[in-house]
This record gives sequence, structure tokens and C-alpha cells, in this order.
Amino acid sequence: MAANLLFMIDELLVEEDYEDNKDTFDIVSAFALAASLIRENRVRIKGYMESIVPEYSEVNFKRMYRVSSSSFEVLTNHLRDYPKFVIKGKGGREPISVEKQLLITLWYLGSKDTVHKISDRFGISESTMLNCRDRVLAVSIVHLMDKFITLPVGNELQAVKDRFEWRNGFSGIVGCLDGTHIRITSPKHNPKSYVNRKGFHSIQLQAVCREDMRFIDCFVGFPGSCHDSRILRNSDLFSKGPEYCQEGHILADGGYPLLNWLMTPYRDNGHLTANQRNFNTLLSSNRVIIERAFGILKGRFSRLQYLDTTKIETSVKIIMTCCIFHNICILNADSVDEFFGCDEDLPSLQVNTADPDAVGARLKRDNLARNLQR
Repeated sequence: MAANLLFMIDELLVEEDYEDNKDTFDIVSAFALAASLIRENRVRIKGYMESIVPEYSEVNFKRMYRVSSSSFEVLTNHLRDYPKFVIKGKGGREPISVEKQLLITLWYLGSKDTVHKISDRFGISESTMLNCRDRVLAVSIVHLMDKFITLPVGNELQAVKDRFEWRNGFSGIVGCLDGTHIRITSPKHNPKSYVNRKGFHSIQLQAVCREDMRFIDCFVGFPGSCHDSRILRNSDLFSKGPEYCQEGHILADGGYPLLNWLMTPYRDNGHLTANQRNFNTLLSSNRVIIERAFGILKGRFSRLQYLDTTKIETSVKIIMTCCIFHNICILNADSVDEFFGCDEDLPSLQVNTADPDAVGARLKRDNLARNLQR
């Protein structure tokens, strides 16, 4: 209807010099007002959750929702008992189940569909759809983050070191660190600070992952213009890193400072020794695990390729929830190969600096380089 009204307005504008004809101008104004008030008919899918979803094969379910049916069941069981999900229907309507709220959220995170399209698919209003999403995000961050994004300790930490060393002989690795940019719409406050070196608005996710690509530390929200080293120094990881790593180390690229607990490559000045070149090669081959983790994260949850939310706070919640769900899927042996894609991120600016008080970091790196050559 609105499209037809706009077509009629266009015809009037072509046929009449409406600026010199008051009657025509009044008619055009009335049509324009009517077109702005009339909303296109909504085509909602009735019974989608109740009748269609149960008929999906395992392959189709995962294609639609980006997680296996068993991972969906695990997620549902983790969310089910929290009071925030105990809601009553309004106006005699049935309350929305935890399963439906989770499916709505997974569809949102795993697709680039508009809120309008998603609400139509599930037969609900846009405001209800957003409430379901926000409820899942809130419960996931408050109750699941500390369960599933944790630094390994004790025997588990030793197992992480052993599995990394098994790859190519590089000993003492307890994780790999990097950052990735999440594209966002221009925020209302300080928009220029969110413009990164490629010229688009973004916020940054700093993460450490273990040998199986699970995230063990995440820090998100800094504007896209901030350097990796600045983000690190403002994160909890900077203060807790030494205690966590102990005699071990996290691997990072040259965009981060060299610290006793954070090993970075030698800066290639054209005069590296054979030991130093070998060290850089082995460090890079281990550190690729975090790049692969980011690629799978963004491949599984396509919403992270562009967040069109109006609030930075909401964007942060979406990113953190995706990281939590990413870990749960890996723990549930949910295959990831089909989601892996190249994470077209910004290369780090090479700094290769060391803290003035961290002379031991250079000695430690040199010792590692010598031992790796043997």
C-alpha cells in the first residue's frame, strides 16, 4: 500500500507543476503523510518454532543456528534454571520458553538478518525479540562467563603446556594473545575515536586462547583507534599475567611489549641469527591458533562481522556472549571446520618494546631461542 501511494505521488509530480498549483500541492502532501503512516503488511511464520524447527535434520539445524542440536541442548540446560527466564505470558498468551528465546538469540548472532525479519520468523514483535536477546545476553554474562572463560590452573595448566609443546617443541606456552576488530555503526559519543586504521568504526576484542582454541581471557570494548599495547595495559591480564604464567609464557605478535611472561618475536632488522629466525618461525606457527579462533568465532557468529546496535554496551555484551558460546561448543566437540574463514583484520603495528624493568624478558627469550635450535 505504501509503495502504491509513493508511485502515485511520483506520477503527480511528473504531470503537474505542483509548486504553482495549491490543490495539487495539498493532494501530494496528503498522499505523503498517508504513505508515512501506513506500514507494510507483516508476513509472520506461524508455528515455526513448534512445527518446523523439530523437523530439521541435524545438518539443517546447524546450518540455521550455527550450533549442533546437542550444543543447543547443553546451552538450554545451562540457562533454564535462572529466575530471569521464569516469565509469564501477557494477555492470556503462553510464556516464551527458554528454548525459543535461545533459538531467537542464536539466529540473531549467527545471521545478518534485521530485527524485523527475525521477529517475523518467530511470530513475535520486534520489542519482544530484542527482550529475548537481551535476556539471553544478560544471563550468559552474569552466570556463564566465569564458568567457561577461565584461566587453567594446576594439572590443567600443565596439560596446556604439554599440548602446545607437542606441536613443535616450543616449551612453556600457556596461551596465545591477539586482538581483533569488530565493525560497528558510528557511535553517538566520540565517534572519531572508534575509527581504526582502515577507516571504519570498530571496537576491539583482546583474547587469549589455549591449544584447543577456547578463550581463557577476554577483554572487549576499547575503541578501534587504540593500539594493542595500550589495550593490554588497561586489561586485567596485564596485572594477573605474571601470576598466571609463572615460569611459562603467553605468545603474542610484535604489536605487544616483550615481558617476562609475554614472549614476542625478534624484530627483523635484516641481521637476525639462525636461532632468532627459528624462534620467530616457531612462535608464529603456534600463535596462529588465536587467529584461527577469531576466524571461527566470526564465521560461526556472523553478526560479529558488523554490529548495528545503537549502544556500545550492547555490542560488548553480544561479543562476550559469542565468546562464551564458542567455548561451550568446543567443549561439546561441536565441529568448527565449516565455520572457519579468514579473519580480515588489521595487522598489528610492530613495536617490540620491553619494559625498562623487564631485562629478564630478553634473556628468557634468548634462552628459549637457543634451546629451540637444539
